[in-house]
Amino acid sequence: MPKKSSKAQWNGRDPAAQNVQGKHYFDHDNRTIHPNSGRPRVSFKSQGRHGPDRGRNLKTGLTNYLGEDISMTVGASNGPRQVLVRGKIGRRASWGRLIPFPQHGRREGRQGSQHRPPMFADSNWFKVTIPYGHKYQKDFVVKSLNSYISPDMFVPIMYKVLPNEAVFYVDDPNTADKLYNCDRKITTNDGFKIQVRVKPGFPQVEIDQTLRERMKLAMVKRYVQETNALDLSKFHQDPDLVTDYFCALFRPLMLAAVIDIVAEHIPNLEALNLDGNKLAVIERLNILTKKLPKLKVLYIGENRIQEVSHLDVIKDLKLEELRLAGNPVCAKYKDRQTAYFSDVRKRFPRLLKLDGIILPPPIRFDVADETASLPPTQRMYVVNTDAQAIAGQFLQQYFMIFDSDNRQPLLDAYHEQASFSMTVSYGSNANKLDSYLRENRNLFRLNDIERKRKLLKQGRLPVVSFISEMPKTKHDLDGFTMDLCLATETMMMIIVTGLFKELDGKKNPIRYFNRTFLIVPEGGGYCICNEQLHISHPTDEQEKKAFTVRQSQPSSSSTPASTSSGTSVVTGISDEAKQHMTIALSEKTKMNLEWSFKCLAEVQWDFNNALAAFQEFYTLGQIPPEAFLPNKT
Repeated sequence: MPKKSSKAQWNGRDPAAQNVQGKHYFDHDNRTIHPNSGRPRVSFKSQGRHGPDRGRNLKTGLTNYLGEDISMTVGASNGPRQVLVRGKIGRRASWGRLIPFPQHGRREGRQGSQHRPPMFADSNWFKVTIPYGHKYQKDFVVKSLNSYISPDMFVPIMYKVLPNEAVFYVDDPNTADKLYNCDRKITTNDGFKIQVRVKPGFPQVEIDQTLRERMKLAMVKRYVQETNALDLSKFHQDPDLVTDYFCALFRPLMLAAVIDIVAEHIPNLEALNLDGNKLAVIERLNILTKKLPKLKVLYIGENRIQEVSHLDVIKDLKLEELRLAGNPVCAKYKDRQTAYFSDVRKRFPRLLKLDGIILPPPIRFDVADETASLPPTQRMYVVNTDAQAIAGQFLQQYFMIFDSDNRQPLLDAYHEQASFSMTVSYGSNANKLDSYLRENRNLFRLNDIERKRKLLKQGRLPVVSFISEMPKTKHDLDGFTMDLCLATETMMMIIVTGLFKELDGKKNPIRYFNRTFLIVPEGGGYCICNEQLHISHPTDEQEKKAFTVRQSQPSSSSTPASTSSGTSVVTGISDEAKQHMTIALSEKTKMNLEWSFKCLAEVQWDFNNALAAFQEFYTLGQIPPEAFLPNKT
């Protein structure tokens, strides 16, 4: 049976620790071998100690200090056998993982980052606890720690003194590692060593009105009025906030609160610096477009942005200068002069400077010019004013017959060898254009050459026959636009767009159309030798304005090739003339203005025909009573 080891052998003292100012950290009791085990056994018994720390529990001390298996050599009578004390008493991180601490006899290993606890690699914020720190002044603790890790320095965030400890936070893994290595390395004046506990964590802060007022005061000091710039870099380390609050902008709610304050007091801010705020997700920055529309300079360097696509949330900003340097996304580009600049400029085409490097001037036609204004829209454009009357008269006659019950007279409008084709675009509402789809000659979708040929109507009779089979229609002649882009003695090209209503007797859906006519002289007039018809759904705005009375608008163009936007492209009658005709017909017939306008529109603004039509329908008693109601104000 092995003998009990002597106290000199089993006092548990760390040989390296014995040399630190000649004092022990805590005493271990003698370790004995159980008499019935037949093998060495290690036991610990509490033992009194002198001084103010006399009542400290030995197990608590071991828990705070030991964490790994401890290699211990049994006495000489047992040979070189070793006994491993398993690390059951090691500290655990917040997620329950055992945090290994260095072994006795290798305590110097804590000096280097190569022995950094695994938790440090996964975290960016750390909670530092100083047991019994309430006994010391804050300045003494901070200065002592900074002196030990010198030349590095740290700023404690939210330093709080609790009943039995002092707590603060740091935001750097290297600083946390160095503070971790300070444990029991600093001796106070009363001979005790300062304990330092480090684990991942950051404080929770409620954003109340008091905090908002404190942040406003901090922002005032950071605002540069001369350049209209606000510096919020490393905002969580602001001296006016760091003691009492944790204003970390990487927290979405905190970032949103700060931007709200800026937008309220500096809505015209032009430059904002958000460097060094540990921003990984910048989705909340999408409110900058609405909150700070004048922003031209944005610094978001030294953060944790991983992908250039993350910038899409702020691509609507009209930035002229951007700083991204120091983010992981920059390290992914080997050629920063081409791919990196190109990817960023795709999102910010106005950008002139990136990471302090002046970029080549942007191509101006890729950038909308705020100072430039588009010319006023015109409903009609002609290259030759002499051809305008011919085109207008031709279109008036064509659509009058097209909207009638019999389209056979259109045989005279087409050349003997005329060609006609139709295309349809339907988006997600294809079922509403079923009557046209089977004749859709979309060359991008058709691969069958024979079908392409069949869908091309050639010859006067096939063309008019096809047109006659189309649904009955009524065109909004006053909403037409006309582009007479080619006019020579031998041909004219007319492009007409507008709306028409299908008269199916049920819903009467409204369609948008675009027709291109190529007309040539024939006999004493003109006829169509080639026509392309395109049909699609109107926009909501177009459908809302269809078949409504349009107010006269003065022309803003002085060129002879342009016409007033208040002139019908088909009848050539201005809106002002239409108003006079409507009033005159109302006075003669006693109909109100609305029905007088409808009557004139039905006969293509021929006053005599309108008056004759009124007399005919009035005699037959087919004019409804509401036509004679007073005019609406």
